[in-house]
Amino acid sequence: MNHQRNNEIKTMIKLTEIRTAFEKEKPNNLFLQYFEWVKTLIPFWRQAVTRIAELNGTAEEKRDKHLRVIDNSLELMYSWRFKKIKYVNLRRKEIDSAISFIRNGAITTKVSNYAFAPVCRNLAGILRGFLYVSTFGYSDEQLPTVLAQKVYATALCHTLFPFDTSDFVYYLPREKSIHTEAPADLDNWHLMMSEAGKALKITELIEEVNKQACTIWENYKTPFEWKYDESIWSLEFENLSKKLHYAAERAFHKI
Repeated sequence: MNHQRNNEIKTMIKLTEIRTAFEKEKPNNLFLQYFEWVKTLIPFWRQAVTRIAELNGTAEEKRDKHLRVIDNSLELMYSWRFKKIKYVNLRRKEIDSAISFIRNGAITTKVSNYAFAPVCRNLAGILRGFLYVSTFGYSDEQLPTVLAQKVYATALCHTLFPFDTSDFVYYLPREKSIHTEAPADLDNWHLMMSEAGKALKITELIEEVNKQACTIWENYKTPFEWKYDESIWSLEFENLSKKLHYAAERAFHKI
């Protein structure tokens, strides 16, 4: 899916463009491509569990159980999708629990000031989405839309975006929505990010996410390793996501 022409470097690709390309693919092929990208995220998931457990004083037994679940998760989810083994709801709940451990752990007092915390929140959305896709939580018709969004979610992780974007919806004008039946509304996500970028003075960070999404898209069929600065595990900053939440709420009530 190389969309570069004449050495022109794209700085943004719309979600609707990605979805249109995905609509031409067979559902199982979409799953397999997504599967390869999720593989590249597993090392961060493991490290996040280990670091959150360390900071919060989680019992070693609980930590190690989550790590074992992570190590087995890809094989289980692949096998469920292709019905190679019997689906066991208990195993699904264990995977979901390992995802929740980083999602919820990221906002605990002892963790939320670390640079990796908001990345955990964004990563959890990708992992949970993959779990849903693996267990047929989405119809085949929904997959192109769902997986298009995961391209940008992966870009948020790759750029170590320092916000949990779930609060950004407050910056979307009230008459606009992302989650509707209208096909074009998917691109309102870009409007949301742009408006949040202006309000929070983080336009450059948004541009980095857009560029990384293009890089991911151009290499979509040949996933690359997620490389990041290991200092993220020890670097602390003011809790930007918490500040964002209150700023977003104020913005919402002014609209």
